[in-house]
Amino acid sequence: MFARVVTANSGPQGLDRFIGIAREQLPDASRQPGFQGFYLLTNAETGQLITISLWDTQEHMQAVEAQAAKTRHQDAPGLGLTPPRLETYEVTMHA
Repeated sequence: MFARVVTANSGPQGLDRFIGIAREQLPDASRQPGFQGFYLLTNAETGQLITISLWDTQEHMQAVEAQAAKTRHQDAPGLGLTPPRLETYEVTMHA
């Protein structure tokens, strides 16, 4: 399994807007081949947010990258997000 981890900051006032957009987009994302799960972690005091999406294979994860990159780079400023940072990992242990 593989994970895409995106970290950004929306400021405390931008979290609700980001959460709403994530809720809207999750049904489509969950229908993508290889999708295994999604987490949105937030800190209401700082506006820090982390998204983690889980994928069966690295190929599945990369297949959604074009759309995800558009969202990160074009939509992020309109949401008040700092430039998002993307990292990818292989999940080596899961409980």
